[in-house]
Amino acid sequence: PAAAVASTTAGGAPNAAAVATTTASAIASAASAAGASTTAGGKPNARPAAPNATPSAGGALIEAALGNLSKTLHTYPDSASYTQPWIDAAALIWGGADGGGALLAFDWDTLDYRPAMAAQMPRVSSDGKTFTFTLRGDLTWSDGSPLTADDFQFAYEQADREDNRYVQLDLLQDIASYRTPDKQTIEVALKDDRPREVALGMVNIISPVPKKVWSGRAWNDAASNPEILHPSVVLGPFRIQDFLIAEHATFVPLDRYYLGRANVPLVEILANQQPTVAYESLKSGRANWVHALPPAQYQEAKANPELSVKEWTAANAPYRSLEFNLARPFLSDKRVRQALAYAVNRADLLDVADQGLGVPQYSFVQPTNQRWVNNGVDRYDFALARAGQLLQEAGYRLQNDQLLGKDGQQVRLQVVYPTSSGPRTRIAAYLQQQYRQLGIAVDAKGLDFNAYTDQVQGRHDFDISLAAYGGGSIDPDLGVKAQLITNGQQNVTGYSNPRVDDLFKQAAVELDSARRKQLYDQIQALVNADLPSHYLYALNSVDAFSNKVHGVTTHRGNRLDYNNALLAWSVDQ
Repeated sequence: PAAAVASTTAGGAPNAAAVATTTASAIASAASAAGASTTAGGKPNARPAAPNATPSAGGALIEAALGNLSKTLHTYPDSASYTQPWIDAAALIWGGADGGGALLAFDWDTLDYRPAMAAQMPRVSSDGKTFTFTLRGDLTWSDGSPLTADDFQFAYEQADREDNRYVQLDLLQDIASYRTPDKQTIEVALKDDRPREVALGMVNIISPVPKKVWSGRAWNDAASNPEILHPSVVLGPFRIQDFLIAEHATFVPLDRYYLGRANVPLVEILANQQPTVAYESLKSGRANWVHALPPAQYQEAKANPELSVKEWTAANAPYRSLEFNLARPFLSDKRVRQALAYAVNRADLLDVADQGLGVPQYSFVQPTNQRWVNNGVDRYDFALARAGQLLQEAGYRLQNDQLLGKDGQQVRLQVVYPTSSGPRTRIAAYLQQQYRQLGIAVDAKGLDFNAYTDQVQGRHDFDISLAAYGGGSIDPDLGVKAQLITNGQQNVTGYSNPRVDDLFKQAAVELDSARRKQLYDQIQALVNADLPSHYLYALNSVDAFSNKVHGVTTHRGNRLDYNNALLAWSVDQ
C-alpha cells in the first residue's frame, strides 16, 4: 500500500513497498504526505476529471516488463510477493496506482490526500484518534454487485491476522479498532494521536475485498482458493482477460469503474523481457511502453525520433542498496560490513551499472526526499586501505591475496540478484572485482526474479542481496520503517536495535514537525553506524514510450500512472 517502500523490483527500479504502498488500495494511499497542509476534515481536493465514458477507438497499451509477472494477484501480499510486478498488476485490477482502491488517494502533484472511495475527507474526533468515513454511493465490483463497508471490514479482519503475513501488518497493529456501523460508514480508531500525514496513511491502509466471493475461502492457499491467482471479481479500472506468469497478461477496461472507463481498449504486459529484448520490443512496435528503461538503452532511446523518453526526479525515487544478512557469522561483525562498504566507489558504480543516471545516497532516506533526509550521516566514501584495516581489526588476515578466517580458510561470500536486472548483474561483477582486492572470494548468483524474491524476502537465505527499493510513502513511518524495526515485515537483514525501535515509536506520535525531523535524523545516524544495508544511490526515473502513446505527464512520484493518469492515456492504432 503506499505505506510500504516498494520492494525489490524486476528492472531495478521499483517501488510502493517499498512502493511501498502495498495493497492496491493503498498503493499510494499512504504514499507520502510530505507537503500536507490542509486539515483532515477540511475541504476535499477536487478529483481529477474522469475520462470519457465512451472511449474513442484506439490501440492497446503494451508494456514490455523486464521480469516474470507477479506470482500472486492477492490484494494483501506478503513481503516476498510485494514486488514491482505485483504493483503493476494490482494497479490495474484493484483501484489504480495512486490509491483509487482505498478510501483516500494521494495526489502526486499537490503531495496531499484527496477523497477516493470516500465521499469526502474524514471527520476527525476531538482527540485526533478516530476517523469517520462515508463511502461514495456509486461503488460497485466488476460483476455489478454493490461494494459496501462490509467488504472493508472483512478485509481488515483478515489482513490483521498475524498468520496471514500481510506486508503492512506493522501499520495495522497501530489501529485500535475498525468498525462499520452501517454499509456506508467506516470508523477507524488509532491507538495514539499521530501527525496528520501518518494518521491518514494508517487509517487508509485497508482496501476492500469482495466478501461474497472470498468469505469461507482460504486466505493464502492458492490451491484451494483460485481467487488468489485468478480473481473473478475485481474493482477495476480493468479486469483480467488472460494471465500467464512467464508469458504475458491482458486486461480489459470496466464500464462501471467508479472513476470512469479507460480510453485504451486493452492493456497487455509482456513478461520476462530481458533488458535488450524489452527495448527491441519497443523499437519494433511490439510494445509501446517500457517502465524503468534499462540504463544501457537510455542514450539510444533519447536519440530515437520514434520514441518519447520521460525522465524525472521523484521524491520517492527508486534506489539501490547492498543488504547484508546479519545472521551470517562473517557479516554479523559491524567492522566487516563497514569494510565491505568502504570497498565500493559509488561514483564508479553508478557509471558502470546505471550510466550515471542517479545521485549518491547515504541513508535509508533518498536524497530527493528533502523533508526527511539527514545529510550529515557517515558516508563510507571509498577507502580500500581503511577496508583492509577494519578486516584486520575484526580478526581476519590477508595471506597470498586471500582473506583467511579463524579456521584458516578463505572467506567466501555469495551475492544474489535477479537476472532480469542488467544493472544489478553489473553491480555483482563490480563487487567480485572490489572484494577480490580484499582477498574475499565472491560467488555471484543470478536468479529468476520470483526465485530471487523468495530466497531473499521469503527464506532470508543469502549473504548479500542486491536490492532495489523505492516508491510508496515519503514519510519514514509509513515506508522504510518496516525494513529496520525488529521483526519488521520487510526486515530481511535480521537487523535489531532497541534504540532504533524506540525512536521510531517516538517519531510516529511526535506532533511537532521539527522535533520529529530530529528523531529521524537520529535514526538515520544510528542505522548508518550499524550498517545493516549499504545505500548506494537514488535513480532518476526514466520511462520510454512510442510516440503513438498520448496523454502521459510526469508527477512528483515515481510512477506515471499516479493520479488516475492511465485512464486518460490513449494509443494510436
